[in-house]
Amino acid sequence: MKEKRSEVRGSYLSPRTADLSPPHKIWDILRFGEVTSTMDIARDSARQGCPGFTVCIAERQNAGRGRLSRSWLSSEGGLWLTIVLRPDIPHISGYKLNFAASLSLVVTLRRLFDIPAFVKWPNDILVNEKKIVGILSEMELNADRLAFVNIGIGINVNNDPSSEEPNASSIKKILGREISKEELLSEFLDVFEDRMTQGFDNVISEWKKYTLTIGRYVKVVTTREVSEGTAIDVDDDGALLLKLADGRVKRVIYGDCFEN
Repeated sequence: MKEKRSEVRGSYLSPRTADLSPPHKIWDILRFGEVTSTMDIARDSARQGCPGFTVCIAERQNAGRGRLSRSWLSSEGGLWLTIVLRPDIPHISGYKLNFAASLSLVVTLRRLFDIPAFVKWPNDILVNEKKIVGILSEMELNADRLAFVNIGIGINVNNDPSSEEPNASSIKKILGREISKEELLSEFLDVFEDRMTQGFDNVISEWKKYTLTIGRYVKVVTTREVSEGTAIDVDDDGALLLKLADGRVKRVIYGDCFEN
């Protein structure tokens, strides 16, 4: 593992924490104690020219965020990270990185802990209908190519968010014991690295093998509208296909998805 040891300065940073260094060759790791959000750190690092496969990890976030600017509780004990990627793909294919990350994490959780992890469109991960992982991506363009894509991942590991988020859980609560964040991170990066080298032609079809969303009646909320219907598929562009009450099929590109 190649380690970053030069100081990243800013009033929102506290001293870096103990090592989280999985044995990968291509990952550069930036580690912090408390930050506003690893997405903020990753964006600044990407704009300053950091290489792809840089990973920003924090022990705590005091302004973590999810989709549609919702807050994300990020207490100590969880694994909070953002991965900077610089794939040589058209920007219209950038959404596939989200699906690749959530697919890789579901595979990791099942392989390491034998827990029934599933994906919920667009990219949450649930176990026993409780959310344990949220994923958020941001991108910037250079002409029609991707300058970078940042994949933010929040994993409830040894923390317990259920008192403030009743529909959330953690790996510790599911297993009844603490687990190694280092082991989880290492395995996930290994699986994700393999997925990236395989390409993205079949990522949606593979992702659909682990989804809870298809076949359920759902409500999708965006900043502009609310759509309700039966989720009948996720198309090759990652959009959710909803069968509405009048029989029409609506294609939903983004939003928060809830069961009705």
